[in-house]
Amino acid sequence: MSGSRLERYVLLGTLAVAAMLRGWAVTERGLFTDDEGFYAGGVKTYSAVFAYLRDYLTGGGQEGLVAYFTQHGGNPILSDKPTFIVLGFLASLVLGVHDYTLIAVSALFGVLTVFCVYQVGKLVSGRAEVGLAGALLLAVSPLHVAYSRSAFADVTAAAVAWLATWIYLRFWTDPHRYRRYLPGSALLVGLVFTIHPSLLWLPLPFLFLELWRSWRGAALGSAKRRFKAVFMFAWLAAVPTVLWEVTTRGMQFLVFSNPSWSTALARGTGQGQFETFLEYTGLRAIIDVSAPVMPVVNPPSPEYTYYFTLLGAHEGWVIFGLAMAGAAFAGLKWFKGARPPQVLLVALLLLIPLTLNSLLFYYPQHAAPRFLLIAMPTFVLLVALALVEVVQGTMRTWTPKVQTVAAATLTVAVALWQAPYLAEVLKIRSAYPRVVDYIAQRGGTKHITDSMLVARVYVGRQNAIDHYVSLRVSDSDRGYRHISLPKLQDAYARGYRYFVRTPGHFYANELVRLTGGSYLLPETACRHPVQPLYELFHPQGSYWPAEIRHSERDAHVPHYLRVYLLQDLIQRLERDPLAYCD
Repeated sequence: MSGSRLERYVLLGTLAVAAMLRGWAVTERGLFTDDEGFYAGGVKTYSAVFAYLRDYLTGGGQEGLVAYFTQHGGNPILSDKPTFIVLGFLASLVLGVHDYTLIAVSALFGVLTVFCVYQVGKLVSGRAEVGLAGALLLAVSPLHVAYSRSAFADVTAAAVAWLATWIYLRFWTDPHRYRRYLPGSALLVGLVFTIHPSLLWLPLPFLFLELWRSWRGAALGSAKRRFKAVFMFAWLAAVPTVLWEVTTRGMQFLVFSNPSWSTALARGTGQGQFETFLEYTGLRAIIDVSAPVMPVVNPPSPEYTYYFTLLGAHEGWVIFGLAMAGAAFAGLKWFKGARPPQVLLVALLLLIPLTLNSLLFYYPQHAAPRFLLIAMPTFVLLVALALVEVVQGTMRTWTPKVQTVAAATLTVAVALWQAPYLAEVLKIRSAYPRVVDYIAQRGGTKHITDSMLVARVYVGRQNAIDHYVSLRVSDSDRGYRHISLPKLQDAYARGYRYFVRTPGHFYANELVRLTGGSYLLPETACRHPVQPLYELFHPQGSYWPAEIRHSERDAHVPHYLRVYLLQDLIQRLERDPLAYCD
């Protein structure tokens, strides 16, 4: 079937299925919560700069950039996942700046990952059936479809990583013919870090394979040349990081060398910092490994098998079992002497993230389904390998064409197994747009929230403020425990009429206590909390039903957006300033 017209048709059909599942109604039903508002702010900032330069060159208004930051607020930290934000900006040139702009980037790169799985599976196994089966299984994977319909950067980073893998494996297969592929794959491997810094480990398996090549070349008297290639690969992989550090440092210099720009930046966002790529990435790494400042309720033990549980429970235990069988088949061939190093690279892209994330991400830096996206292609390729091996082993006397048809039929049957899960994924939608519509019809869009970054995408910076920083009593407290009632009353006088609350967060201030407390903190709820005016289901960066969320942490999390009348909260606080609710 390899290279045949039928193979191309099957691949195109698979890509069409992948595109349909990732793009269907995504403008209304894509998931946009949490940090995605931060990235969208970066896209808006680049768009404002672009519009400013366009107007400037065409003789238009000269105050576009300053006016943007003053009125709407930009994002002064463009150094978090900078390549992902730039990809969002490029998408905005076609789609405009919307809540679904970054979701469209994820959907596009999700389809690209399906294509790369086909290419890598075919290249490593030498059989098109494995590549096509793996591509179909990834195309319908509930986990992959879910995050391809979100504005997280993980799907995009995984796609670039597997594109680099495919290009590198082509170089390995024929180094003389594909010499130009080595620098291309090295640059892509380095680029992944600028899309999602959690994949800093990615160059290691590639460098390991390059060292392997060097060792093999030493027997032929070419060790020096081979080791040069290793160092060249490492240097090229570092180039994207170096370029982004230089770029963000240049942005920093330009902004702070212009008094009006730096003043507008500080006034428009409430913070005057503009860190470079490495400064911000290093700072976030320190914050992410720091313990919370507040105690939690019965903190669960680390769940080192979380990802296995997730795969089995959500992708399906049948598929999980087939993946284990595929791993057994691959291991058997390895020990029998068929040891292509390309297989090792693909295996490491599964084993490293499973091991690393299982060990490092514990509560409260807990495991999350999206950390598995880089490993999903290997997982589905193992399932595909098991399906093909089972068919060929049980139908050994049949013709290759019949075996191919049988493998395809079995793969489609396994893919259809995911239909109920996919139906649930496609129904999920963010609640914030509907909440904004609700308050807009009753008292305007100005509101206080604990999802400020998301809220400002929908209503603009001037219409949404946060309760844990903007209303805090002191700089040292940061609103964890107390808010200022005079600040709250002043916000009401300025037209803020509602408080929109999401679950979670390590806050126990008065607004949190009055609206049901925090499930993360002990005894923070009032005995008789204020009742919400409006309530909608709102997933917090996770599509999974309660039974397969982080088992001890999320099973009882109220995944809802709740709208409260601010006047009711102020009246309760005036009667009981400390909100002890006795």
